[in-house]
Amino acid sequence: MNTFTATLGPLVSPDEIRLTGTDRQAAHAKIESAARQGTLSAKQAADRHELLDTARTRGELRQVFDGLDDAVPPSGLTLALRIATVGWLAVCAIQFVVWVVLAVFGHFDGPWWLWSDLGLGLGVAILWWTNESYHRKSHLPTGR
Repeated sequence: MNTFTATLGPLVSPDEIRLTGTDRQAAHAKIESAARQGTLSAKQAADRHELLDTARTRGELRQVFDGLDDAVPPSGLTLALRIATVGWLAVCAIQFVVWVVLAVFGHFDGPWWLWSDLGLGLGVAILWWTNESYHRKSHLPTGR
């Protein structure tokens, strides 16, 4: 895998991010939380712990937490995150190239492209933070 793919891959495909130890600890705690609340039986919790032990990516957590509310980010949020991230990266690259071309032809201005890139980047960062919050929490909300 080249450096470009290794760097941008997780940005444009958040479900392909490999699970970390922290992700696994939080996921095990969520399963225990669901078992304590009575959402899962002891057998179901044990089965999900086994599935979690074999899961390698965050996308595979969807199968582990199937049927449990608020355990993983909604697929719509993940899709919005992918679209926003790809769009933001494209806008950044295009604006930078235009800026460099203008500079080559003597129209060097300050880095005007930073303002829109930072503004759009803030929106992408909020989506990432929201997505990450699902993976970092260690309990599920109490049943309705």
